[in-house]
Amino acid sequence: MSRIIINADDFGLCACVNEGIIEAHRNGALSSATLMANMPGFDQAVALSRENPRLGVGIHLNLVRGLPLSPAARVSTLLGPDGRFLGSPVKLMRRLAAGRASLAEVEVELRAQIEKTLAAGLRPSHVDSEKHMHAYPPVFRTAARLAGEYGIGGIRFIREFRLSRHAAQSAKAVLLTLWSARARAAVREAGLVITDRFYGICNSGRMTAADLRRLIGRSGRGSAEIMIHPGFVRPELFALEALTGPYFINRFREGELRAVTDPSVRAQFVPGGPELTSYHGLRQ
Repeated sequence: MSRIIINADDFGLCACVNEGIIEAHRNGALSSATLMANMPGFDQAVALSRENPRLGVGIHLNLVRGLPLSPAARVSTLLGPDGRFLGSPVKLMRRLAAGRASLAEVEVELRAQIEKTLAAGLRPSHVDSEKHMHAYPPVFRTAARLAGEYGIGGIRFIREFRLSRHAAQSAKAVLLTLWSARARAAVREAGLVITDRFYGICNSGRMTAADLRRLIGRSGRGSAEIMIHPGFVRPELFALEALTGPYFINRFREGELRAVTDPSVRAQFVPGGPELTSYHGLRQ
């Protein structure tokens, strides 16, 4: 029997995303979400997670957008002149590759985000990251080690070899899959669980109910994570871009919310069929 995790990224971004994620969980097939510790909707997301204990909640590690939780002087190589993250994973990767950004400072900030989440009383199910920054091999090793150290059981492990209507998304999926393949030793050393398959990059922003049904149907035995970005589209979402930088996905959140709340998607999870679960469930 296959076990399926349908995970919403960006929990904690703002109220309209938080409320959309809870709608997707209560009235749809969403089983998991990952929480951004440095965004203005964090406290509301924590409260909502307590009201919805069946929702698995992980940590959406963020080295790309907004302000750091750490004092700027302790993570200065990760920041632009305005004191914010660089707004682009490519810019950060270039700095790291050139030795102009410090992996020690990456660890400082990731620790701060993990510790804030733990201090809120949550038991995180797993870690992933904004713009999949944790998949970059030097960062992956740090993220995996910290997840193991703090008793967080899982990590997103990208394995998505599929064609997309959008060539850039297909290329991104291949690159992230290749990077993840190099990280198996770090997963083993940290004692983390991963899924057998991962879907969502090739459909990013365009996930439909038909896509979800097809991905659930093709999952076979083992486990799979399907990534989506549900939410309600309200003015606050676009106003927040002054802090976070532009989000491609913002225009598409309600479409993905409709997809995951379509009754035909929930109907895939019947006795004897795929099991809808979270990363907590993979460890049982």
